[in-house]
Amino acid sequence: MAEGEAGAMGDPELQFPAFPFTPYPIQLQFMNVVYRALQKGGVCIVESPTGTGKTLSLICSALQWLQDEHTLRLANRPKVDAQCFKEDEEPDWMRDFEVNKEEQKLKEKEEKKQQRKIQLMSASAKKVNSSRSFFGDVDEDVGAKHRYGNRKKPVKPVVGALEDDEFLVEDYCSDDNAKSGESMKRKPEKDISSSSEEDVEDDDEEEEPLKVFFCSRTHSQLSQFVGELKRTKFATSLQTVSLGSRKTLCINPDVAKLKSSERINERCLELHKAKSSGQAGSKAVKDNQMQKRKVKSSGCPMLKKQRLQRQFKEKLELSGAMDVEDLVKLGQELGTCPYYGSRRAVPAADVVVLPYQSLLHSATRETLGVKLKDCVIIIDEAHNLVDTVSNIYSCQVSVTQLKQVSSQLSEYLEKFKNRLAESNRRYIETLLLLIKALLDCLAVPQQGGSKERQNGRTDSKMLTINDFVFSLKIDSINLLKLRHYIKESNIVHKVSSYGEKLTLEQTVSTSQSRSGVPKGSVPQSNNALTGFHALADFVLALTNADKDGRVLVVPSVGKGLELWDGHLKFIMLNATKHFTEIVEEARTVILAGGTLQPISELRDRLFPQLPHEKVHLFSCGHIVPRESILPIAIAKGPGGHTFDFTYQSRSCQTTIEELGRLINNVSSIVPEGIVVFFPSFEYESQVHATWTDKGILASIQMKKHVYREPRSASEVEDVLQKYRNSITKTSDKADITTENRRGALLLCVVGGKMSEGINFSDGMGRCVVMVGLPYPNPSDPELIERIRYIEQLSAAEAGVGNDGAALNGNNVLQRCGQRGREYYENLCMKAVNQSIGRAIRHIGDYAAILLVDVRYTSTSGPPGPNAKPSGPASKLPDWILERLVPVTSSFGEVIKLLHKFFKHNQQRTQGN
Repeated sequence: MAEGEAGAMGDPELQFPAFPFTPYPIQLQFMNVVYRALQKGGVCIVESPTGTGKTLSLICSALQWLQDEHTLRLANRPKVDAQCFKEDEEPDWMRDFEVNKEEQKLKEKEEKKQQRKIQLMSASAKKVNSSRSFFGDVDEDVGAKHRYGNRKKPVKPVVGALEDDEFLVEDYCSDDNAKSGESMKRKPEKDISSSSEEDVEDDDEEEEPLKVFFCSRTHSQLSQFVGELKRTKFATSLQTVSLGSRKTLCINPDVAKLKSSERINERCLELHKAKSSGQAGSKAVKDNQMQKRKVKSSGCPMLKKQRLQRQFKEKLELSGAMDVEDLVKLGQELGTCPYYGSRRAVPAADVVVLPYQSLLHSATRETLGVKLKDCVIIIDEAHNLVDTVSNIYSCQVSVTQLKQVSSQLSEYLEKFKNRLAESNRRYIETLLLLIKALLDCLAVPQQGGSKERQNGRTDSKMLTINDFVFSLKIDSINLLKLRHYIKESNIVHKVSSYGEKLTLEQTVSTSQSRSGVPKGSVPQSNNALTGFHALADFVLALTNADKDGRVLVVPSVGKGLELWDGHLKFIMLNATKHFTEIVEEARTVILAGGTLQPISELRDRLFPQLPHEKVHLFSCGHIVPRESILPIAIAKGPGGHTFDFTYQSRSCQTTIEELGRLINNVSSIVPEGIVVFFPSFEYESQVHATWTDKGILASIQMKKHVYREPRSASEVEDVLQKYRNSITKTSDKADITTENRRGALLLCVVGGKMSEGINFSDGMGRCVVMVGLPYPNPSDPELIERIRYIEQLSAAEAGVGNDGAALNGNNVLQRCGQRGREYYENLCMKAVNQSIGRAIRHIGDYAAILLVDVRYTSTSGPPGPNAKPSGPASKLPDWILERLVPVTSSFGEVIKLLHKFFKHNQQRTQGN
């Protein structure tokens, strides 16, 4: 905890009246820490176990500060102006006028907002046959008639050369051949294009208010945040806007049915540009005459009426906090696009809610119009933040994708070669040259087949960016200019659209010849579009600094039907580079989570250069009583066999059978539900098979219904429901099963769907069993490269030369230094903490946590009750660590502890 933090926690002056309940002491501490951190600026890392009201505490503290800051800034502005006027010896009447001008302006703005609200409510209440909207004459059934705009008769396509004009790339000027005064950049695309309606007016430009950006991993988590926000006064007193992807918010059925995010984005931009331009432009034809042809598409029907976009914004301002589902409903009601409508509302918003991938990626921030300067950023579920930043800037392109792009580019160049500008031809030829070089490095080796791939001998290699570029012999290509051309010239859309047209013509021709469409055929353009984006991202990735990333080359292996597709993957190593941009721009960044341990991982990988006084740490305990949690580290099983679940020993039959006997014994004591986490699906399958063969599973099933986590995500909910039903039935005293089973047992996998985001509250998780330590595969090439990178950073900080060349899959853990080993252990313990955190979800809950591995029982110092856990156990959350009971003696001690624990809590809850 940063110096001075403890005093802030007990500051009696800080009040949070928006909190809808009487807060617990740790919730008050949490809110005080967040509020003080916002005052100081910098980075604040706050850890609060799930079930302690973390989201509500974040809302009430951060938005209370925001509201106070608005009031403070408003109060300070007149004082500064008054002082200036006094020094200039302005007349009293002039000083009074200037001092009150800002306040009067704000009052007028608020009055105008209230008038709009009254008018809108009045208009909605009126029931007239010839309906009029708030903005003028509109059909009554807005959702039906205006949803698709004014339909016009389709324009018949022009045959001949002009028919393909829409696929022709516009003349492109680079810095090599641009004339004086010409810019190589096209004008930035506006969110909402001009309409032919006379009532289109630009919104009044207003100063953007100080903002709070709230981010989390998924749309469902963001919807939960909005739900919590609605329980406070801030839902109406502050303007809130939720942002989502086109895929989430699109209400145009013709676009939404495309399913793929890439296809939806491209089609949306295509329609948007068609609406903006209105025409395809002029193209030269025979005899140098110029003719104009209207584009086939007249734009997205959801953006036909500007008045509806403004009405969407008005209703958004007056409706309070809305999540993405609410935005979709509002857009459908008005018949206008909620994606662009919500983007348009961002400048005037006080609170912006968005997925943290959208905030962490600089290009996406720019697209959404998100400006972080001097604002507050709250990132919830921050335990995966380092990996998320790295993955966002990593990318992959396959051999199949490269071949599809090459094929379409070649066809396009052949078709338009004589009509393209010289610069366009040169860039397309350069793209083809680059693709050929990439395909050559992924070509199938002269010797080897699919067996080599299956045996792990794929000739894959990891290269630095410079070494990779030099190996392709393409170092003469200016990748920055090439990537800029891909982005600015619209080549991706033009080529893919032309390829789609050819595919359609081929399909129609095949249908007319009555030969049918080939079985399993997929329009090549759809896949090629994804390939174009993958190629563009890879080209951009190659422009990173040599030290920031690596390129993994996995060649194709085999031939014919047994061919394994090769790929190139850029691995971003330097997450600091991208996250520092956010930290430097924002006033304060708050990283929140239920289990953020080890916190050192966040600091070392995201903002290592930030001064310590700018980093505020707070980890609060759990709101549940001490007697409601029983974590036990278990060294031995019922038969006295030591639990060693290292990779080399965990497949031992004796170890697996001993684990089965432990679960069998625990099932006799633990009521309702038990959740068991294994390191991998493969090991879970091995254990399940052994228990079945030895009759252990049958013995367990006499006491608990047994369920297993499916590999398919679509089946997870069904298994969870069956598990839940088994527990609910046995919890009902009126229900007595014929086999006298009490509850259920669920076998899960660390890193699976059930290890994060699923709440095993109350009877769903009376006991959580963690089998072993889920360390990642030490032979994984990406892991090896990340450890090498960390070791290089450590050596650079110490002033010692180290290129990490000695590290490989066999000796990475033996040869790497302290920082590398810490990173490897942190990956494991983050997964453990997320899994065991599924159990305790509210103040009335109780559960036992069994850590089954001798390594969990390691302690430092002399043995005894005061010995402190060391090794992996030292990285458990504080609220678990302070209650951890290591049991290194007989297993009977574990049974006694469990029996006492559940007897006490059952009596306590029944008494309540």
